[in-house]
Amino acid sequence: MLAPIMLSGCAYFGFLTPWRAAPVDPSVARYHAAMADFSTCATASDPATRLAMAQRLEQAAGFLMAELRPQNPDHFFMTDRVRAAATYCADSLR
Repeated sequence: MLAPIMLSGCAYFGFLTPWRAAPVDPSVARYHAAMADFSTCATASDPATRLAMAQRLEQAAGFLMAELRPQNPDHFFMTDRVRAAATYCADSLR
């Protein structure tokens, strides 16, 4: 009766090991923050808020473009989207 439980492996002792979240790629975190900034820029009516979001988007785009050896396969897609969002936000100020 206990043999199947004991032979079931790690699932039986799973409660003993603490659960750990997977590490977040810094470029993914930066991308998600940039998309939130883009949403704020697109919906804000205050020019000062739009200017601040445009500056933050430029910084995020620069960070993503400066990464030398990206490990994330979606890195270039994210970089292009953040760059386009920065351009759009800057153009909306003119």
